[in-house]
Amino acid sequence: MRLTRRAFCLRPQPDPTVRFKGTYREAAWQRASTSAADVGITFRMWTREDFPTTSLPAQQAAKAAERLGPDAFETAHLALFRAFFEEEVNIGSREEVIEVIRRAGLPLEGFLAEYEAPGLREAVLAEYFDAVHTHGISAIPTVVIGSEAPIVGAVPLAEYERLLAKHQPA
Repeated sequence: MRLTRRAFCLRPQPDPTVRFKGTYREAAWQRASTSAADVGITFRMWTREDFPTTSLPAQQAAKAAERLGPDAFETAHLALFRAFFEEEVNIGSREEVIEVIRRAGLPLEGFLAEYEAPGLREAVLAEYFDAVHTHGISAIPTVVIGSEAPIVGAVPLAEYERLLAKHQPA
């Protein structure tokens, strides 16, 4: 089995009206926090006033790290998720995203060269638009396994395990 991750922006264009407190986002984090507790993931409820208006800086960081190799991507990917969901880091802020990458121990000079490379933003947006227009994806997470209907949203781990078991070689 091969895992392929694709960029999917929360909002490809910044939306200054985005809020957290009292919205469906807060309710979703509450549900995700409950279901993730059994696998050791802790969601920190967002208390800052500057909820990210876009995730493009973080998506670009993950793509830049991917260009440095699979280990760099995994390190960056996990660090960015932890930063957003556990540490309340604004992943819509270029400066905060770069600090996450620095703390994660990636080679900063090489990372910044990729992060600032021409075409990086366009590559991320191409994956996003492909997901939306070719595959009909409209939410994260969305997991596609074989020809099965996609798993959309934060679901219990057992749902992934059930679908994966159906695709194990005999």
